[in-house]
Amino acid sequence: MDVRSRFRPNWVRRNSGTLLAAAVAVLVALVLFTGGVRVRLDDDALSVSATFAGGRRVGYDEIRSVNLLEDFDRGSRIVGVRSARLCAGSFLNDGFGSYTLYSYARVPVCIDVATKTGHVVFNAASEADTHALFDQLVARLSADG
Repeated sequence: MDVRSRFRPNWVRRNSGTLLAAAVAVLVALVLFTGGVRVRLDDDALSVSATFAGGRRVGYDEIRSVNLLEDFDRGSRIVGVRSARLCAGSFLNDGFGSYTLYSYARVPVCIDVATKTGHVVFNAASEADTHALFDQLVARLSADG
């Protein structure tokens, strides 16, 4: 018997597999059922980010159009997160090809920001909040020019 195992409490030796399985289950639950999307309308740019995914900053001068998408087909994930709560990262669908997504999985309404380099699609935690965010973004773009 090596020295380390001699000083380890018996319950740890007997239950190490259970403890490891519990830790993995907690981590999986965190990834599947937590997370959120953050959107900021700054003075000169739109900033979007999500838990477990990087962020994206789009200058208002880079935006070509903004559209509200009802029942948006997110397509398939290329790189990123697709969980019961959150979809974020690079996705692929028939409408846009490869695009960047930051969305709550159960909210069907999304905002599409078409830029010079592609599409950034995002939403808020509810349909009503997404509609309000769309209105704020359109107002900001109208005020800027």
